[in-house]
Amino acid sequence: MRLSHWLLGILLFFGVSTRGQMVSESTTISLITCGPGNELYSTFGHSAIHISDRTSGLDKVYNYGTFDFDTPNFYVKFSRGQLDYFLNVTDFGRFVRSYQREGRWVYRQELNLTQAQKEELFAFLENNAKAENKFYKYDFFYDNCSTRIRDVLEDVLGESLVYPKMESDTTATFREMIELYLTKLPWSDLGIDLALGMPCDHEADYRQKMFLPDYLKSHFDEARIMDGGALIPLVKKEGIVLAEHPSLAMVEPNSINWIFWVLMGICFLTGLFVSPQKMKWFDVTFFLLTGILGIFITLLWFATEHSTTKWNLNLIWALPTWIWGAILLIRNKPSSKFFKIHSIIAFTIMVFWVVIPQSFHAAVIPIILALAARSWSWQKQRFSINKKEDAAQA
Repeated sequence: MRLSHWLLGILLFFGVSTRGQMVSESTTISLITCGPGNELYSTFGHSAIHISDRTSGLDKVYNYGTFDFDTPNFYVKFSRGQLDYFLNVTDFGRFVRSYQREGRWVYRQELNLTQAQKEELFAFLENNAKAENKFYKYDFFYDNCSTRIRDVLEDVLGESLVYPKMESDTTATFREMIELYLTKLPWSDLGIDLALGMPCDHEADYRQKMFLPDYLKSHFDEARIMDGGALIPLVKKEGIVLAEHPSLAMVEPNSINWIFWVLMGICFLTGLFVSPQKMKWFDVTFFLLTGILGIFITLLWFATEHSTTKWNLNLIWALPTWIWGAILLIRNKPSSKFFKIHSIIAFTIMVFWVVIPQSFHAAVIPIILALAARSWSWQKQRFSINKKEDAAQA
């Protein structure tokens, strides 16, 4: 018998209730899944646990996806992966109304738990909601509002919880899974893809996929509980609590990739037919923005605690040194060596593209080609000038 079960048994034996409430046989415990919203933070949906008992008036929603905007140094802590999330408890009516205002669907799955399992789960959540226990370090892939619920159920049910061997379950990386939710937010998709490193290209197994609320919902539907030698469904019954408001549904925008292919085309054509001097300020801006992006990626890798922004190979093309290239142009001292090296780097990346162990956003290809074209244009001009100067001196 696990220690947690033993301690809970002592509490129940002496009739000690948590915050003055106990669950009864009429108590229902449900997984609540909420659909995606229009804002980036709500794009992937949400999960919570609802415990209710009409007889006693028990009505609590346990929500692990809460953070406080008033936290000191909020943005610094958020960007560095040091922001504390916490378990918040509210009533079901208030919880649902917030999603109704946003036009998001809400779905309920009542879990098929024994009385002892209900009591243990309730005691765990109530204890976890205490001020000294409710905070945790959020991790989008491994420790969030959905994985916390998965872990709690696994702890309570132990070996009696059985996940089916889903041979038909599709193979997907973490990056591929979140991209499914970002098709309607193309600029956010690009930004997130640029910020995430190689850890996101690992394949997620059946259990890990439950970091997304939709997958937690579907996998709970497929899960079983061993009861007296027989397997019974984890979900007892389910249904829609709130349907999506059609007037607030997001509209699919056009892809943004064409913008970067147009940029690439401009860079190649101007490299062939236009003097680099006429493109100076375009190139200053282009190189400066690329260098700043490189610094941002470097900081996410080395100056934060985000596990998913480490080993980001976008840094092999978004080099911070592009800033020096912009400075050289501002000072009217373009270096043939600098631009030659950077154009070779860009072209080399494209040659070995298929063996790079990280998935890049589709827009990265035209960006790299555009960098190669503009740096090659400056290298070509400086080489021509140096050749003429050498000829004049001779």
